[in-house]
Amino acid sequence: MSSFQIISAQETESSPIQSITEAEMRDHIFFLASDYLGGRVAPSAEYEIAAQYVASQFVSGGLEPLKSDSGNMSGYFQEVPYERLVFGKEATWSLQSATGMKEFTHNEDYKILEGRYMPEEAMEVVFAGYGIHEPDHGWDDFENIDIKGKMVVVMAGAPMKKGKAVLPDSLHQQYNSMMGLQMKAMPVIEQGPAAIVLMLDKKTSAMIPFDRIPSNLSEEMYQYLGSTGNNGGMRIPMVYLVKDEVTRSMFEGQKYDPVNIEEDGIKKYKTYQLEDVSIETRFSVLDRAEVSFKNVVGIVKGTDPELSDQFITVGAHLDHVAHPSGQVANGADDDASGSAGVMEIAEAVAQNPPRRSVVFIAYTAEEMGLQGSHYFVNAGPLAIEEIKFNVNLDMIGRTTEENKETRSHYVLADSKYESKLVPFISEINEATIQYPLIFDFHHMYSGSSDHASYADAGIPAFFFFSGSHKDLHMPGDDADKIEYDKAVKISQLAYLITMKLANMDEVPNFEE
Repeated sequence: MSSFQIISAQETESSPIQSITEAEMRDHIFFLASDYLGGRVAPSAEYEIAAQYVASQFVSGGLEPLKSDSGNMSGYFQEVPYERLVFGKEATWSLQSATGMKEFTHNEDYKILEGRYMPEEAMEVVFAGYGIHEPDHGWDDFENIDIKGKMVVVMAGAPMKKGKAVLPDSLHQQYNSMMGLQMKAMPVIEQGPAAIVLMLDKKTSAMIPFDRIPSNLSEEMYQYLGSTGNNGGMRIPMVYLVKDEVTRSMFEGQKYDPVNIEEDGIKKYKTYQLEDVSIETRFSVLDRAEVSFKNVVGIVKGTDPELSDQFITVGAHLDHVAHPSGQVANGADDDASGSAGVMEIAEAVAQNPPRRSVVFIAYTAEEMGLQGSHYFVNAGPLAIEEIKFNVNLDMIGRTTEENKETRSHYVLADSKYESKLVPFISEINEATIQYPLIFDFHHMYSGSSDHASYADAGIPAFFFFSGSHKDLHMPGDDADKIEYDKAVKISQLAYLITMKLANMDEVPNFEE
């Protein structure tokens, strides 16, 4: 017998949990992940359509708009502030070093692979080696360097010593793959660099040939205008691909030159800040204007007068990414699935309101650095001290290759919640849904979704995550690949967790 009363997954068809169905999940995901919506890139007219769709579902599900004198609320929408910048087509780098000044030209000498933040001041340069943070395996490239606000140079691949891999074979293979570049990116971005430069080895250069890769310099960019102090939302820095001539110029006369590492090995390997080296990006801004993106917000008000001013939040990000190939990346799993789950859970909670109020949010600009959720938490529509917990759904509809047999799903969060949150979720799951879960509070993606905006503010949070499958951020993430029965089970479990939290006499802080 469970130590608490919760709704059984075997109840009658009229119980709220039974309103979370495959048919409705399928309808939501096929609409949000249709080519018609073009990937729901924020900002775009297609994203606006998606936001209006979610708002309409909140209305029909019985949710009310969140009314607040602060936080830029307007009906079911929260307007998240940005500055739109229009750039000229020309851009150059000015490299200043002890050997003098050199100029490099965009497209000819360097290209932009990713990024939505153009630094406007000269950047110091730091060499972060392979950019690998694996202290449990004796390798940490960030141990003795500070990359915040600087241009950081990261090599592709993984370290070798005397012809042998330094890391365990499975990790070595991961870092040596194309996925390895993504594995490195998030730990680097979380440290707040101004820009990232990729140094490619021969293997990766063959897969990413400089001359054939289009530069992703957009003539239009959007700068987040929310707080950028502590816990200020991540800025996705520019990620640059450069020719050998550029990196050779950077490291000329420095105490360690990694340009010839394939031939010389890592005998003298070290990570360090380059001496007397800085790079300034020169570009023209043709126009600036303040604009906003939309979070979609609805509330089910609590029934207990003493607890209704406390809040549990349930959210998922609604936006996705533009694929550099120009193909539509529909983002069915990432994160139409989570958005569909939020709509279904909202409908179920509204049928039987709990003691605390539950707020449901479809966030904008998660892919730009968790900015929609950061604004919601910090702009004040809800008092931070009254937000007691956040449940985040970011990819709930797929299974990775290594989990195919069990179809297990990940639960990820900051490690400070591990010891108390695991038994809490496990007890609810084992008493009801009994879905196979993998708890991993040290995963590379543990801090890379909207729950992190809450955890940074001291609010306990976690998220459900499919895992890093091959279609992540790719055109292949389509609605016909979603495992709808799984998405329903994860949504039902999220509903039960939400109801438990919203009905407890007191929500624990869950920190160790």
